[in-house]
Amino acid sequence: MRNTTGKSTSRNTLLTTVLIALFAALSYVVLYIKIPMGEQFVHMGNMVTILAALLIGGWQGGLSGSIGMGLYDIFFYPTSVVKTLILKFGIGLFTGLIARVGHRHPDRSPRKGLAAASAVSLVIGLVLLAGRLFRLGGLADVTPVATVFLLVLGVLLGLLLLASLKTDKLNNEVLFATLGATVGILWNIVGEFLFALVTKMLAGMSFEAAAIVALLKIPASFVNGSFSIFGAVLLYVPLKAALGRARLLPQT
Repeated sequence: MRNTTGKSTSRNTLLTTVLIALFAALSYVVLYIKIPMGEQFVHMGNMVTILAALLIGGWQGGLSGSIGMGLYDIFFYPTSVVKTLILKFGIGLFTGLIARVGHRHPDRSPRKGLAAASAVSLVIGLVLLAGRLFRLGGLADVTPVATVFLLVLGVLLGLLLLASLKTDKLNNEVLFATLGATVGILWNIVGEFLFALVTKMLAGMSFEAAAIVALLKIPASFVNGSFSIFGAVLLYVPLKAALGRARLLPQT
């Protein structure tokens, strides 16, 4: 009995280690596939981190994203390494923690959280739209792409919520996965803004000027975030089933 338990634990540890390494490598490689967007770029690294967190666990997914994207930054953006390590680990951690609630408590509903996320996305999108239309300070310079993606994200989350009320095919596991991914991406967006704000203020900018510059760096994070949330959740369902059948997922 002890040998069986020991073998199971060893296999679990080995599988977890291999999957962390695999997702770290993936999150590094996908950064070479990017779409420039001002000083930032749109990439699939966050999506891979979310997918890892959903499949193998929060801290494990966060660790894989931190390693992969942190390594990329060491070579190409060395001043961003610390920021990347913190933010990418947080994406995985928050995604995994919330998704785990769906695993452990299938009777709980994440609909209130999804409704709040949808409302926040729509409100911010509408504020940015108003800022652009009425030329309100720094909001007038925010790229319309960010506004569109925030509005689309809010609408998609709302549609997902409505669909969950009308059909049983969208189980709580999928809804919690979506909510977890949304919270993880929100952590990343807020973190990107705060890091940019502090960096610019340390360089001598006033708070107002630094806030505007930091805000202008956020659109790529919005685009990345919207793509990452739904891309990861769509891949999660079939991948979990396939890896589960092949017994390639650690037992939790």
